[in-house]
Amino acid sequence: MKVRRILEQLLSSYLLIWVPGTFALELLSTLPTIGMRGPRAWLELAVHAAVAMFCAVAGRMLRIGNASAPAAAALAVGLRALVSLQSLFWTMLPRDVAPGTQLPLTLLTCANGVFWLLVIRRIRRQ
Repeated sequence: MKVRRILEQLLSSYLLIWVPGTFALELLSTLPTIGMRGPRAWLELAVHAAVAMFCAVAGRMLRIGNASAPAAAALAVGLRALVSLQSLFWTMLPRDVAPGTQLPLTLLTCANGVFWLLVIRRIRRQ
C-alpha cells in the first residue's frame, strides 16, 4: 500500500509540477518572438497549453484520490508524449535540438511515456 502511494505522488508531481513547468519555460522562451512566428505557432502553443492544463488536472485528481484518476493520468501521459514528439519533428516554436539528437530524444520520450504508463498500471493493480 505504501509503494502505491509513493508511485501516485511521483506521478502526480510529474503531471502537476513538471509538465506545466516545462510549458511555462516554453511559453517564456516563445513570447518575445511569437508575433513573427504566425498563426501556426499560436495554435501550437495553445495545444501545448491545453495538454499542460489537462496534465495538471490529472495530477490533482491523483492527489485527491479520484476513482477515475488513473485513466485521466494515462491519457495525460499519452498526450504529453505526443506533444513532445510533435515538438521534435515539426514545430514553429523555438527548440534547441542539436543535429543528430532527434532519434535519441525520440527514444527517451517514448521510454518516458512507457515508464509512466507502467507506473499507472501498477497503481491500478494495487
